[in-house]
Amino acid sequence: MRLIALPDKDGRPTFWVNADHIVMVQRQDSKTGTGIHVVAEVKVDGMPLFRTPVGDFDELTTADTAWTAFLEQLQHRA
Repeated sequence: MRLIALPDKDGRPTFWVNADHIVMVQRQDSKTGTGIHVVAEVKVDGMPLFRTPVGDFDELTTADTAWTAFLEQLQHRA
């Protein structure tokens, strides 16, 4: 078992999940006045949907890179 810390909307790691119990991850992008805000909606088996920030980015390519890194963190099982 490997626990992954997911931060709340303020960036504090308040939700720890076992990566093996994640059943769905969905990306939500919002355009801000200066860039893109990316949030991951994470569904853990038996728990309500949890929204965790991935970050704020100036360009879509940077947001895509951060999203890929986030998914790799979830997929890595040690």
